[in-house]
Amino acid sequence: MGKIFAVTSGKGGVGKSTVSVGLSLAFTKMGKNVLLIDMDEGLRCLDVMLGLDEKVVFDLSDILSGGDISNSIYYSEQNPLLHLIPAPCELGKINSQQLQEFTEKIHPFYDVVIFDFPAGIDFSLYASLPNNTLFLTVAFPDPVTLRDASVVSERLEKIGLSSKLIINGFDYTLTKRKIYNNIDDIIDKANLQLLGIVPRSKELSLLAVKHKLKSGGKAMLAFARIAKRLLGENILLPKLKKI
Repeated sequence: MGKIFAVTSGKGGVGKSTVSVGLSLAFTKMGKNVLLIDMDEGLRCLDVMLGLDEKVVFDLSDILSGGDISNSIYYSEQNPLLHLIPAPCELGKINSQQLQEFTEKIHPFYDVVIFDFPAGIDFSLYASLPNNTLFLTVAFPDPVTLRDASVVSERLEKIGLSSKLIINGFDYTLTKRKIYNNIDDIIDKANLQLLGIVPRSKELSLLAVKHKLKSGGKAMLAFARIAKRLLGENILLPKLKKI
């Protein structure tokens, strides 16, 4: 049975979808068969980030309404291990009961399933996911997004869901100059266990244009460390200036 992760955030614009794609790419480099599901109705973007937007005809809503699952699953020839189900273009197309039935049916066929949820605190669809789903809360290392991450973690905990923190857009020079807090303070503010840190990177900002990450680049190495931790490996956090 595959691993199931749900990527979320309190505040939008923290690179949540970039993290979802980066982790998906990291898992495929480990030989894992990955299903990435865009849950952002009306504002989907994963198809663009993966360079699949011109192929998309069907989406998640077509599956939930009884359509052939294979019609709504897309992948590129360059990375056949990474499959994408795009979000509907319109709001209100994802039914929680239908989503639950679909998830139970599909996840045994993949090593990893990643749901990329919209930012915010609308958790109405979260209960549709299997009980063993781990939520990954993405935040920048700044006071506003860390406070929002803390709110998300508290609300997830109240409904019995576990979550861990991924810090995105980390810039060591800002921490060194004490503009941002140190890592321990960041964890305290978010009230979440730290899973990993992703550096601020020009390469990540161009992901929607280039649709790939360099295997030896800092961003890909960061995602690889996080992916290995999610699969149970004990991977130490490198020195901050090397992230």
